[in-house]
Amino acid sequence: MTISRLATKQGWTAVIDEKMRKIYIGFLISCIIFTIISCGKTTEENVNDTVSKTNETIFGTGGGSGGQCTSGVTFQKNIFGKKVKQTNDCGYIVASSGGYLEKLDELGETKWETKITLYQKIHSNLGKPSVIQTSDGGYLYSDNNGIAKLSSSGEIEWKNRQYRDFTDAIQHSNGYYYLVSEALEHKTAKGKVYKFNSKGKNIWMKGFGRGCYRVEFNSIIESSDGELIIVGAKSHGNKSFSCTFEWYNDAWIIKVDADKGGNIWEKTYGGKNYEKFEDIVRNPNGGYYAVGTACNKKNPPESGDYCAKNMSAHWMKIDESGNSLKAKYFTNGPNQTGFSITNTPSGGTAWVGLNKKYVGNTALYRAVFYKLTGTTVNYSKVVDLGSGNATSIELTKDGGFIIGAGQNVFKTGSDMKIPTLATICYRSDKNLCP
Repeated sequence: MTISRLATKQGWTAVIDEKMRKIYIGFLISCIIFTIISCGKTTEENVNDTVSKTNETIFGTGGGSGGQCTSGVTFQKNIFGKKVKQTNDCGYIVASSGGYLEKLDELGETKWETKITLYQKIHSNLGKPSVIQTSDGGYLYSDNNGIAKLSSSGEIEWKNRQYRDFTDAIQHSNGYYYLVSEALEHKTAKGKVYKFNSKGKNIWMKGFGRGCYRVEFNSIIESSDGELIIVGAKSHGNKSFSCTFEWYNDAWIIKVDADKGGNIWEKTYGGKNYEKFEDIVRNPNGGYYAVGTACNKKNPPESGDYCAKNMSAHWMKIDESGNSLKAKYFTNGPNQTGFSITNTPSGGTAWVGLNKKYVGNTALYRAVFYKLTGTTVNYSKVVDLGSGNATSIELTKDGGFIIGAGQNVFKTGSDMKIPTLATICYRSDKNLCP
């Protein structure tokens, strides 16, 4: 190698070394800035980041086209929403009674509405409307008459009316759909879980329970290890009858094998009288939170007392094996039930449901809303809508909540402050209307 070529090579080496030194210094400065910004966040902001990531993984919510949803959006719409969920474009999908599915944008404006007809010759009062967004961007709707798959624009792709009385559905990480149903039969009732493929073909159906008159599977989620967690209620009987009607139910949680449908474990919670779970959500730190209702009498009789005016919302923190870690009754009047539960951005839970108020012998059905840290109430509100109650709540990507209550679908901030809601009164005595 000549001296000139060597000098040239050494010069380029020096230039490269200088560039690397600048890159390294820039990297160190970026790390320091990132650390300062992270340390400057509040505890709630850091928890919110964690819960948002967990929420995105568990519930499939997120910003459209890979972006983030706009923070601080709130709205209120006059829509009868039984179940409301956030979609991957930051909008929302609303399932209503009667087979209506309505797509909202991020601001709550209607983009399309579809009427789903799942006619059955024999009417059933069991089941309830439910909807999820599927991995292809479409939707799976289910209710007491069957299931239907829709495209992202609301076009119906297929229906299955062979099975019915569905209460909830998920799309598993394995791609299959799992649905649960409830039953009311003479000593043969079983809570059922179904596995369907993407075309609506049933792979298997499994029944669980004692085979009494009334068995409920009310909510299903995927567990952290890829199995199925289901909650509901099953009969425990009394001294006179081992198989009784639903007023002698226990709250029930069961873990089911997602592949073959086997019973991995199950636990029941309750006393002599009436308890049940309505909904469950995964705890970002492991385990689960469930909500439902329970007789709040300390020593209920074995029979003849249905606790009609002594019901409390029943909240429970549960570990990965189904064991209760903490439980709490929330009593606000003679009768209260939690129907839907979600996480909060600050690491707590929020739930909504039904609150009854009695005027003489007349029960007034009202909506109730709670936001908790552990079992400590941060916020609660009871709203008389004239009929109905709150049925659905979900944590949104921006740390707020999307809620369905009566003829209202509304989006709140992280404080969950409930706006003035629209009312519609069906009470025969108009003096009892709000």
